[in-house]
Amino acid sequence: MIKFDKKAMQKFNEIPDDLKSQILSNVYCSNCQATVKIIDFTATLESGDLILNGKCEKCGGKVVRLLEMSLTEHIYSPN
Repeated sequence: MIKFDKKAMQKFNEIPDDLKSQILSNVYCSNCQATVKIIDFTATLESGDLILNGKCEKCGGKVVRLLEMSLTEHIYSPN
């Protein structure tokens, strides 16, 4: 299940789908000691950055992904 607060949803929806897919599949799991896909995540917006809290697709352990939006918006910005 994916849960977002309203502002986090707006920010997440600004990211192109292909980039979202890359982001969600590029999360480090300390249990697996590998890059994994995040599942069953929630998203919040703090200080302009998106924080994804969820589970590792492989082991079910807790994983977190920080998206520093101020540093990455130029990658997908239409301007």
